[in-house]
Amino acid sequence: MTGNKPMTLRERAYQAIKAGIVGGDWPGGAFLSERSLGEQLGMSQTPIRSALDRLEAMGLVRLVPNQGFVVQEISLKQIMDIYELRLSLETYAARQLTGKMDAAFFAGLDVIIQRQEEAVEAGAIPRYVELDRRFHEAIVAGLDNEEYAGAMSRIQDKFLMAVRTTFYRNKLRLRSSLDEHRLIRDALAGNDPSAAEELVRQHIQFVEQVML
Repeated sequence: MTGNKPMTLRERAYQAIKAGIVGGDWPGGAFLSERSLGEQLGMSQTPIRSALDRLEAMGLVRLVPNQGFVVQEISLKQIMDIYELRLSLETYAARQLTGKMDAAFFAGLDVIIQRQEEAVEAGAIPRYVELDRRFHEAIVAGLDNEEYAGAMSRIQDKFLMAVRTTFYRNKLRLRSSLDEHRLIRDALAGNDPSAAEELVRQHIQFVEQVML
């Protein structure tokens, strides 16, 4: 029996830097020093540069001539465009999955929701944001469609940067977001696709209301 392959230095650098950007360690406009990142992560600048090139392709950082890499600031227009795509993906998923998923699917959602409860109690916003990602990705993954899953993965990082902002602006949103996740979970287990779709729509539209 073989285990999972160890993560390469390039992948480790990519995951660590991306987590710092999405988690708010480096806000939009922050300069990312390849040397400092290498010292912080305990690796040479080669995997660091590879990770930054990859993050640039994703639109999370940009290369400024004669300066280096800077964390990309997400405009309101970009947030709204991403919001529209996510809304389409997730409402479609809710309608298609309602009443059709097995116990394993709901067991996975329940684990995420329990961990979110713990994050809310601790006031751990970055942790909650990551779990929010997992909850929504789990729903779209339920479609078992690689194209839908890929589209969701591509937009989640930028969207969560906006979601994080809403939680810092209003920490009470953590609890209401969790309550909405529970309602969505229960609706998916029911037999009313329209109700599940509407709950997902209202949940995602809250971000638009806050950002505007």
